[in-house]
Formats: sequence, structure tokens, C-alpha cells
Amino acid sequence: MAFGSCLYSEHYVFAQTDQTASKLQAANAAVEQAFNAVSDAEKAGANVTALLAQLNVAAGILAQAENSYRTGDSNTAAVQADSVLPIAQEATTSAQEAKQTALVSGPNAFWYTIAFSEIGAIVFVLALFLVWRWFKRSHIKSLSEAKPEVNSQ
Repeated sequence: MAFGSCLYSEHYVFAQTDQTASKLQAANAAVEQAFNAVSDAEKAGANVTALLAQLNVAAGILAQAENSYRTGDSNTAAVQADSVLPIAQEATTSAQEAKQTALVSGPNAFWYTIAFSEIGAIVFVLALFLVWRWFKRSHIKSLSEAKPEVNSQ
């Protein structure tokens, strides 16, 4: 009977270790998926600073979980791996939303830039014309008011 309970506890430890390893794999896959989503959002032109901070938190907890697992603390590793999943899933969702927003606002920003550049160029040319006209009038006025020099020789 004592031998049977010893075998049962070993089976429980192996089952718990396998379960913890699968939780670590799931957490690792979730962090990888979040990283890929953040990378895609950045390529689309989204601001991913906050997402990278979330990703760093998830990666840090995952590293702690893997260290706990290596040292034999399966319970702590499982809890830490479970806490990584919601962070990674939230980062993935936020990254996908940021990517969609960037894809929609990117062309709009391009057209706004073109429009403001054209308006700026028109205003600049108009200002140059007005300044030139003012100097021209000023110069003509000064010439018309000038008295001719007479050489008295």
C-alpha cells in the first residue's frame, strides 16, 4: 500500500509537471502571437509604445515562470503562466485594433499632408507677390520723388 501511494504521488507530480509545461507552452505561444501582432501594427504605422510595454511585462512574467519551472516550483510556474495569457491576449487585441486604425488613418494623413502643402505653397507665393508689389511701389515712389542731379560745370 505504501508503494502504491508512492507511485500515485509520482504520477501526480508528472501530471502536474506536464500540465505546467503545457501552460508554459501556451503562454509562450500567446506572447509570440502578441509580438507578431505588435510587429504588424508597427509596420502599418501605429504607435506601439504602450503595446511594447505590455509585451515586456508579459515576457518578464513568462521568464519568471520558466525559471520557476526549471527550479522545480511547478505551482508558481503554472500560476505565472496563467497570468501571462490575459496580458498577451489583451496586447494582441490592442495591436490588431491599432493596426486597423493605422491602416484607415494612414491614407487620410497622406491626403491631409498633400492638401496642406498645396495651401502652404499658394499662401507663400501670394505673400511673395504682395511683398514684391509693395517694394516695387516703394521704389517707384522714391524714384518719382527724387530730384535730378544737375552737373554744374
